[in-house]
This record gives sequence, C-alpha cells and structure tokens, in this order.
Amino acid sequence: MESNSKSIESILKDFQASDVSLVIDAIKRNRKDGNVKTFKALLVLLAATDEPDVEEAIISFLYDLKDNESVPSLIEAIQKDELEYYRSFLAASFWQSAIDGSDYLEDFVKAAIKGDYMVCLEALTVIENFDSAYPEHDLIDLETDILEAIDKEENKDKKELLVSLGDIVRNLPIEGE
Repeated sequence: MESNSKSIESILKDFQASDVSLVIDAIKRNRKDGNVKTFKALLVLLAATDEPDVEEAIISFLYDLKDNESVPSLIEAIQKDELEYYRSFLAASFWQSAIDGSDYLEDFVKAAIKGDYMVCLEALTVIENFDSAYPEHDLIDLETDILEAIDKEENKDKKELLVSLGDIVRNLPIEGE
C-alpha cells in the first residue's frame, strides 16, 4: 500500500512538472498505477495544458480507458466549462474505449444540445451504442428537449444531428417492455 501511495504521489507531482517528457512519463505510469485521484488530476492537467504532446498523450489515455470507475469523473469533466474545448474528445472516449456511459443518457443529450457540432456528433455516437432500457417519461422529456433544441438551432449540420439524436432517443428501449 505504501509503495502504491508513493507511486500515486509521484504521478501527481510529475503532472505538475515543467519538463514535458516527465509529464508524459507520468501519464504512462498513470495507466498502470493510477487511481481515481490521479485520473481527476489528469483531467485538470488537460484543462491547464497548452502543450500539444501532453494533450495527445492524455487523449490517447482517455481513448484506452478500461475502468468504468472513470465514468463519473468523465461525465463531470464534460460538464466543466474549462474543458469545453475537449468535450468532443471526452465524449468520444466512451465509444473509443468501450466504457459504459448508459447511466448518463441525460448528460449526453444535454452535452449534444449545448455543444458544437463535434460534441453533438460524439454524444450521438455514444448514445446510439446504449443497450439499456429507460423510463418512458425520461425518454419523453429528453425528446422534448431535443425538439426544442432543433427549433432553436441555426447550424444546419448540427440541426440534422439533433434530428438523428431525437430518432435514436425515441427508439431506445423502454423499461418494462
């Protein structure tokens, strides 16, 4: 346990390093020795960095997630304004890594509505891979939100995605059926 704690502290410390190679090495070590604490710190690092190699390493890490314990932190990150630029990558990490975000249907629909074209596309891709059943009233509420967003959307391409999203949500399985 103590060595694991030392590994965690080392990763967290190296995330703050000014040496890019040290930061990238910490991201690699995080794959093996990381935990929820280091994962959250990794997302903070993503918001703070302007180093392309660090961004690339983090996005690659996200696309290779294996642990569903990361899902709540990813959903939280998608909602954060400081990670707005990365929302499409964060959403894409669900289908890229095959982690299950089906408990967060409403969050993905909201991200699709609020986000730009790419966020909408990635959220739609995630949702169309859900195989869970949902309460009928939740699906009706989400479909209503999507219809309102379609009416307000000025971007033709995103509007088409929202129409597709509405179709997908409308055809999701209903609990008890």
